[in-house]
Amino acid sequence: YQEEVYQRDNLIYEPDQINIITREITIKELLRKIGEKFIDLASDFHGYTDIWNDAVKSRLIESIIIRIPLPAFYVDGTNEKQWLVVDGLQRLSALKQFINDNTLCLTGLEYLDIELNGKTYKELDRKYQRRIEETQVTVHLIAPGTPAKVKYNIFKRINTGGGLLTLQEIRHTLNPGKAVKLLAELAKYPEFTNVIQISETKIKRMEDREFVLGALAVMLTSTSYKDYARYKREEFLDNAMKKINSLSDYEIKQLANKFKNTMITYQKIFGNQLIRQSNKE
Repeated sequence: YQEEVYQRDNLIYEPDQINIITREITIKELLRKIGEKFIDLASDFHGYTDIWNDAVKSRLIESIIIRIPLPAFYVDGTNEKQWLVVDGLQRLSALKQFINDNTLCLTGLEYLDIELNGKTYKELDRKYQRRIEETQVTVHLIAPGTPAKVKYNIFKRINTGGGLLTLQEIRHTLNPGKAVKLLAELAKYPEFTNVIQISETKIKRMEDREFVLGALAVMLTSTSYKDYARYKREEFLDNAMKKINSLSDYEIKQLANKFKNTMITYQKIFGNQLIRQSNKE
């Protein structure tokens, strides 16, 4: 009962706190903002922004050319100096690769295969280039002043379909800084990879980092593991990300060493018995 009350109270907030601005923006303008680094495509994901294969990316381009409307984009605009993409990262990454970078060759097209298969952006007829550039898309911008907890709940609500951000990817987006760097480093430590078995597919969706975060969250709990019962698992991990960002460099180093020593101890006791990540909570 106590846990239910805690969870319910935590979700209560005033509707006036939600401030989402809807804008119509051309693809050309979006790509200009990306080129100027005003829109962050989370380059530190290193591979997480490139989940789509070339055929899927090409069909996105084809959809634009034949004027099929694109789903809306959701962007975190609470930092007025830089927008963070929450929903639409794969689409924008594909557009950047095709237009800004000119490194994507169209393939697997359904309607324009004879005319456009194998072509890069610069090889397209100017009428197609212009059609892509002038296409308007809807951008829902989470405005400055929106509380972090409200923003996080918005992100979770819009990321419910396949191929969108995982909860750990959302945490990564919302908590840039020490926590992101620490999780990336610890997930690559031999002390961790020697005892944890996670598939490459799941690693691409940051599930290895979520595993590390779970261990760190327990280490950071002020009293005992009993604190875990007070939270939903999601909030337990969310709070750990925030806590790590508040630590000093010395405390970060201590935490990293504690994690490594825990993994070493596990291997000494259990040998080659790998911990396999479960699909269950």
